[in-house]
Amino acid sequence: MTPLLRTLEALDSAVAASQVLGLDTTRAAAVRTDAAERLGLAPDVYVAALVGGTGVGKSSLLNALAGATVSRAGPRRPTTARAVAWVPAGGESTAAALQPLLDRLDADVVHGRSPAGQLRNVVILDLPDIDSLERGHRAAVEAILPKVDVVAWVTDPEKYADAVFHDTFLRDWMPRLGRQIVVVNKADRLSGDASRSVVADLGVVLRRELSGVIRSAPDILLTRAAAGPDGVTELRAWLETAADAKAVIAERIFAAATAAVADLAGTAGVGAAADADAAKSPAQAIIAPSTRDQALATATSDVLRVVDLAGVERRAIAATRAVARRRGTGPIGLVTAALYRATGRHRAVADPAGYLRAWRGRGGLTRAAEAVRSTISAAIPGMPVALRGPYASATRAGELEERIATAVDGVIVRQGAFEPPSSRAWPFIGLLQSVNTLLLVAAAAWTVIWIIAHPAVASYEVPVVGPVPAPLAWLAVALALGYVLARALSLHAGWVGRRWARRIAKAIAAAVGQSVAAEAFAPIDRLEAARTELAAASRTIAQASAQAATPG
Repeated sequence: MTPLLRTLEALDSAVAASQVLGLDTTRAAAVRTDAAERLGLAPDVYVAALVGGTGVGKSSLLNALAGATVSRAGPRRPTTARAVAWVPAGGESTAAALQPLLDRLDADVVHGRSPAGQLRNVVILDLPDIDSLERGHRAAVEAILPKVDVVAWVTDPEKYADAVFHDTFLRDWMPRLGRQIVVVNKADRLSGDASRSVVADLGVVLRRELSGVIRSAPDILLTRAAAGPDGVTELRAWLETAADAKAVIAERIFAAATAAVADLAGTAGVGAAADADAAKSPAQAIIAPSTRDQALATATSDVLRVVDLAGVERRAIAATRAVARRRGTGPIGLVTAALYRATGRHRAVADPAGYLRAWRGRGGLTRAAEAVRSTISAAIPGMPVALRGPYASATRAGELEERIATAVDGVIVRQGAFEPPSSRAWPFIGLLQSVNTLLLVAAAAWTVIWIIAHPAVASYEVPVVGPVPAPLAWLAVALALGYVLARALSLHAGWVGRRWARRIAKAIAAAVGQSVAAEAFAPIDRLEAARTELAAASRTIAQASAQAATPG
């Protein structure tokens, strides 16, 4: 049962993936439901159905298999659309055990024993005609076929090439069935050469019309229902060879699941479940990776243009210099920093986090979204028709822009408040600046006194300039030293700030790129993941079916 359980799990996976893709999973879901129901009902008995058109002798075949009249035969079918179910084993205990299975088939039940007590583990259905003028008859056949385990397709020398028989039923239903056979009834009307000719011709027709639908056409048997039990010996033998009902039921489930998933996989463009070779590799991406990468690069570039990393870097450098002023310029620097904050200049030029948070006000993401949208739109004409709608929905105006914008907002929130860096050299420079401030104040006061009182002071001989009074000389030295210290602080703070700003910009660019990559094609990624899952389910079912078919 392990391959069968793997098949059912894969079928569940295929249904779930197909629902993501927006495919019609009605048939596959019905197969899964029917499989679950069938496995819980009479696993030691399989259901065989006689399927064919008007007048081919299905009822006569059932009567011959039963050795008694269990289904009324004649040129006209009964007016009811119900099938006739013959239970050859008979007996009250058997009838009670099979009742849930028979109720599921919704057929008129006839109990009896087959000739020589054969066919004990089978229920045989005589279904309404597939070409009946009564529409309900064909509907009844199509409703019951998913619930049977074995099918004998019945025709006769006159109808074996009938279009309804071949085009409507065989091509559609044979891939969904496991054990099946084609029966040419009324062979007693043919000579030996004519019988062989009909079998050969029908074989050619089946192979031609079923090529690519199933791996091999079913065998063909000749019967003579009018001759009674002796005329259906080969058909009875074929039914008896299905002695292991569990294997027959499993084969039917394998076939139905394989066909259902093959249909879904083919619709999604990922190969057929019945073809193991087609499922060896993962589903090929609808959008080529190189094309996708190019679209992401363009979109990311446009997003970063709006975010304005250059502006963020400038403000990061300004924020670093603001910290340097507080720690490295002495009393005058503290006063200057306080003025910057009081006037709002600090927020305007030295707040990288605030500038980054306000990125939406600097432009929209239409260009970025268009790079993604145009890439998806260009791929749509080459997609399977059933997938065009779901893939096109990923290009809806506004939704794509908002997804990208929300992703960028998340990146910015994760960046935090951007605490500017500092340096242990700045307090030392600040100490020198404080000392120099004292020197400057003293020199300025001395200069004022010298100007007002004209006390005798020393002079210093300065090249080119000549003698310079000491107060003026010391004032010039204090001013020059203050300029040098301020310039050194500014240069060092700029160097530290630029390094920090580059790290910020690099981190933001990387995070934005990752977010754009995750969100821009997020709906496409979900669809592609579903296609991959569907391809994997297809491969699993093909492998499980092959494993179940391998002896031992």
